[in-house]
Amino acid sequence: MNLADLTDRYRDRRTARIVEIDAAGQRRELTHAELAEAVDERVGRLRAAGVGPGDVVGIRAGNSIDWVVWDLAVLARGAVLQAFGDETTIDAGFADRHGLALLVDGDRVHPTGRRPHPVGEIPPDLHSLVYSSGTSGTLKGLRISRAGTEYVISRFVDAFAVTPADRHLIFLPLANYQQRLSVYCCLWVGADLVLAPYQRVFTAIRQEQPTFVIAPPVFYDAARQLHARSAAGTPLPEFLGGRMRFMITGMAPISRATLDAFWAGGVRLLEAYGMTESGMIAWNTADAHRLGTVGRLIDPDAVEFLPDGELLIRRPAPLSLGYFDVPAEVAGETFRPDGTIVTGDYGRLDSDGFLTLVGRKKDVITLGNGRKVHPAEIEARFTGVPGVADLIVVPTRSHRLGAIVTPTADSPEQRTAVRDGVERVNTGLPSHERLAAVAFSATPLRGDPRFLTANLKLSRTAAADWFADHVGADEPADSARVAVDAPAQAGSA
Repeated sequence: MNLADLTDRYRDRRTARIVEIDAAGQRRELTHAELAEAVDERVGRLRAAGVGPGDVVGIRAGNSIDWVVWDLAVLARGAVLQAFGDETTIDAGFADRHGLALLVDGDRVHPTGRRPHPVGEIPPDLHSLVYSSGTSGTLKGLRISRAGTEYVISRFVDAFAVTPADRHLIFLPLANYQQRLSVYCCLWVGADLVLAPYQRVFTAIRQEQPTFVIAPPVFYDAARQLHARSAAGTPLPEFLGGRMRFMITGMAPISRATLDAFWAGGVRLLEAYGMTESGMIAWNTADAHRLGTVGRLIDPDAVEFLPDGELLIRRPAPLSLGYFDVPAEVAGETFRPDGTIVTGDYGRLDSDGFLTLVGRKKDVITLGNGRKVHPAEIEARFTGVPGVADLIVVPTRSHRLGAIVTPTADSPEQRTAVRDGVERVNTGLPSHERLAAVAFSATPLRGDPRFLTANLKLSRTAAADWFADHVGADEPADSARVAVDAPAQAGSA
């Protein structure tokens, strides 16, 4: 895959299509050839506005064909696109502060004149400037490389056998760089592409019949619940359009129950693992998969495991060239001078080379006795308790372990059964792995926007704060016995 050849690659295709569905359900469709004509017109507008190679064009807009046209036109012009999320505030001095030669804000276009960019001189390999948030929810600016983009797409096309017969649906914001990788992938191979808002995603899936989707776990949890609630008797593949070859989940851990439900229903739901800083690191494929893992390493020689299990990545073409608008000491925690990228993730390989993620370094809980535990590992001990739909482990104010539980049915009897089940598991665990307190939430926290970061990952800090508000310091003295029951729901907190 070569970004420089992308426009010529799709210019003459008159059967492959890009489809846009807006929030009102209105549908717009262009062939790839018609898309190329729109890109040519936009390149002319950029040229007339004085935008040339090395300039930076900013965009803040909702998903649309027009968003894609601007992106491709900036690429064709040799400029750099800086993508801003919907939550970004645009004020009078915005373009000056960001060094933008032109700003697209929704339907409005503001030529601002050529000016230096705060990141400094634009290197030849810089493709785009984007923002990404981790589990902390703090936005970090990332300089995306052309070589890294081309590498990831080439590996994806080969691993998942993407062809012109495919049709891909995107519903997450195009400001999220993963979605743009998918756009370039479809244009490169000649696959159809559908843009739909999240509010209409399930209708769009049934009507547009995509062959693959990439989404966070919260989407698959919602799909599973909606299928069970409203599509009784309809096979899961048919509920998902009838043509789905595979679905990919990443960005955050997914529950084993949801994974099992998709596979039992006849849909390949494949876990993958990567980060915008480095690109994809591991993935399951249709030909090589193991449930409960994030797949085999894409480049085993590029991955190093520290003694504590933390992953380091060092490949010739990482997706990102580094951070911008981030203090040097913070950037240095991830990007080392020798090119090594510190993931902040702990993992282990099994004998067949499949990677299991243990947890995030920033999520490690330090207990009162000095022991450190990974919440994801503790969660795995308790997710099999009858009556537990979801369980999130958090630290308590007395530096022990607590859990927020969403029961399968929120009733006093179910809560009692869950507490009894937790106590049974507790008795078989070392004291430092036992849950000292349980709070119940009828609303799944992983589906509540208040507990999710901008890229739909669970904010454990927000979950811990909610737990503290509902349980406080009222914990039992015997940490092998669960005696705390917070009756409030997340929706009423």
